[in-house]
Amino acid sequence: MIPEAVVQEIRDSANIREVIGHYIPLVKKGRNYTAVCPFHDDHDPSLSISEDKQIYKCFVCGKGGNVFRFVMDFKHCSFEEAVVEVASIIGKPINYQVSTVKKPKSKYERLYEMMDETKRFTNYLLSTNGGKQAHDYLLERGLSEEVIERFKIGYNPKDNVLYRYLKEKGYSDEEMIKANLARLTDYGMQDVFYDRIMFPINDEYGRCIAFTARALSDNQAKYINTAETVIYTKGNVIYNADCAQEAIKKAGRVVVCEGVMDVIAFARAGIDYVVATLGTACSEQQLKLLQTHSKHLLLAYDGDAAGQNAILKLGKMAYQSGLSVGVIDNQSGLDPDEIIKTYKEKALRDLVGNEIHFIDFAIKYYAKRSNLNNYSERKSMAISVGELIDLVPDEYDRVNFEQSLYDLTKIQRLPNKTKEKCYNKKSKQEFVQPKYSIDGLTKAEYTILSEMAISKRAVQIYQQDLGCMLSDVNEKLAVMIVEEYRKFGECRYDRIYDECNDDNIRKLIADLATFEFMPLEFNEEILKGAILKVKQEIQMRKLAWLEGQIEKVMYLDPEKAQEYLLEYSNITKELGGTYGKKEN
Repeated sequence: MIPEAVVQEIRDSANIREVIGHYIPLVKKGRNYTAVCPFHDDHDPSLSISEDKQIYKCFVCGKGGNVFRFVMDFKHCSFEEAVVEVASIIGKPINYQVSTVKKPKSKYERLYEMMDETKRFTNYLLSTNGGKQAHDYLLERGLSEEVIERFKIGYNPKDNVLYRYLKEKGYSDEEMIKANLARLTDYGMQDVFYDRIMFPINDEYGRCIAFTARALSDNQAKYINTAETVIYTKGNVIYNADCAQEAIKKAGRVVVCEGVMDVIAFARAGIDYVVATLGTACSEQQLKLLQTHSKHLLLAYDGDAAGQNAILKLGKMAYQSGLSVGVIDNQSGLDPDEIIKTYKEKALRDLVGNEIHFIDFAIKYYAKRSNLNNYSERKSMAISVGELIDLVPDEYDRVNFEQSLYDLTKIQRLPNKTKEKCYNKKSKQEFVQPKYSIDGLTKAEYTILSEMAISKRAVQIYQQDLGCMLSDVNEKLAVMIVEEYRKFGECRYDRIYDECNDDNIRKLIADLATFEFMPLEFNEEILKGAILKVKQEIQMRKLAWLEGQIEKVMYLDPEKAQEYLLEYSNITKELGGTYGKKEN
């Protein structure tokens, strides 16, 4: 466990705007910041971030909390991992190993263990005499011993060596079939991967979940991959994300390429902030995973037609998700491994250094595939590229890209008014906080709580003039605020959020921190007005109760009825009027 004093230091030092802005783009709106919520399919900004209170809240899906809660939900990690992550973001790394945090328990633990055992065993076999041919092949391809060990590359020979090894380790045929390591054939159980170089694929926790395997002989398919299993879905995995995290943070961007060998090629060139989507298709889930690592994607798919098409598709998806996108403009037609083989590592490093804007790439992409002497094709290009330009958030950039597009196509796009309307709809996305039908009493109690969180003087007035709330949840939070001042001399919603295990109170904190109509500064007059509103409601409820009691005992106990009537009279005088006239 991380000591509470360390947690408190990180919490007190962190700025929620800086932390959330590390993952997603933010826009200043009024006194708060807004963003497209990453926790649901959000197209209009619905996430509100209060820098004053260090709390965020989505007004659509209801997600809310402090910096640690955001990282936990965004990265799907534990509280301890979130603390370490926040510490790293704010430049105050703490001496705590994330690896000590337990991985989530799964009913497929045996399969994860078996896959990790396979990774270790095949990596060992590569260094034996039986793996010499595979090992020599990798060295001839330019892979060093360090790269081989870093990516845990292995080799599985012929003759069902892996199957027999796993069987001796106690794994069943059913388990091996379920993980797609072996299959039942007419000749009995057989390895799925044999006489192949094994490249392990890990999940976000570093557990091996699949393999891509390269054949050594020409009479087999060059590459085969693990079929989808109960622990592996290709569209849910980003290759090398578990190992590249720190490098991505330092670089402030992530290079996204196609496959395992591409990542390894970049690593050979000394570029470590690289991941792969394991093919040209990138799913929505993979894009969300990429977003957890960086808000700037540098696309580096292959230079062939499939790779260039994939860049266009993924770039558009990324822009629609609020990410910024650059492109490694690979016009060579070669993949990264072939570039190194033909032109050496420096050529690949130089290519990464020549990043171009995604819109520049899109203009070149369409120009190459269009007959610019044909009006219809120029018009089609202007429309297609124009739709992408409308997604660019920076107005200066949009104007310049519009000019570049016009210079090439000589096609005038939509009039400015219509185009601005299009931009507002697709990209600008005004944040409008939902209108809540909060009754006067609830607003009064919320105002009291907000004033108490701002000033210790408000707490004193509350204790002297009221001392309780009508809502149980509001009352509990009032008690916690009072305790905050007693322990720390100040009140911080984000600290209460961590100390509280009541989801209702946590929701209330998120609401109070992000409602625009809550006070920013202590105002004694407003506070006393809210207290008076609550006191009057308490008295009104007491009068209603007394009415019922008077009716019950009027004839049974006249003396008690008279006592109730006297109390009723005193309360109505305090309220400055009458509350229903009583007949004696």
